[in-house]
Amino acid sequence: MARNDLQTDPISEHATDAKRFDYERLERSIAFLIAEHERLSTEKAALLEELVDREARLTSLEAKLERERATRAAAVEGVDKILARLEQLQASASAVAETA
Repeated sequence: MARNDLQTDPISEHATDAKRFDYERLERSIAFLIAEHERLSTEKAALLEELVDREARLTSLEAKLERERATRAAAVEGVDKILARLEQLQASASAVAETA
């Protein structure tokens, strides 16, 4: 009869309900954490892909910048040569004008 008393004891029933509630709460928490982990993993993968794309774009832009710098340097050198030749021609023209 002592066994029957334990089964109908409100304190024991409350303890069982509390344990069941704790397990249900634990299951909900675990399910939430799993879902968050999956969401964050997906977000991380997307961010890593974006980072790789940006690094590739940066590398491409740096290479283009270097080519443009080289083109600019060549243009400056060409302009300097033209200006030097023009100065020579002006000096020659001045010398010819003085002798004439």
